[in-house]
Amino acid sequence: MPALTPEALMAQAISLVNAGQRGQARRLCEQAQTSFPSHPAVLQLLALLDLQEGRIAEAASNAEASLALRPVHSPTQQLAGEAFFQLSLQRHEARDRDGEIAALQQVVKWAPQRAEAQVNLGIAMQEQGRIDEAMTAYGRAWRLRPEETFGRIAHALATPGSGRMWLKLDDLRAALAAASA
Repeated sequence: MPALTPEALMAQAISLVNAGQRGQARRLCEQAQTSFPSHPAVLQLLALLDLQEGRIAEAASNAEASLALRPVHSPTQQLAGEAFFQLSLQRHEARDRDGEIAALQQVVKWAPQRAEAQVNLGIAMQEQGRIDEAMTAYGRAWRLRPEETFGRIAHALATPGSGRMWLKLDDLRAALAAASA
């Protein structure tokens, strides 16, 4: 009997995922990882399974490892962005601001179009007194989705002690445009 290729193992694992048999799919992925430890598709599917099972840190790690092997793989980039965003929320809940910022920076790296991640990054940086970096993140978010992000950004910036105030909202828009350039 011929040895299974990583592609054949992944096809079987994907069939199991689609059939709702994630446990069996995980076992097959782990078998594939033992035989083919540096295969990006194996790592990608493990990341997906980890994310579905709430193993957020593991999902982020596996997605990042997959991307190290094939950095321009769009589905894995999206998966990494979703995983690191969830990780940032966990870090936020744990009041680990450095961990939150690091996770959000990974979201921005792998899924730069995620305006909500840019806003969250700005808020976390602002809370640490890094207002110039926060303005840059806010500017990127505003540029991506001006109507969706403006209110949240303006509200965050009005925070006493760590924010900035604008009397004219058009001046804030101009500041965001300049910060994102």
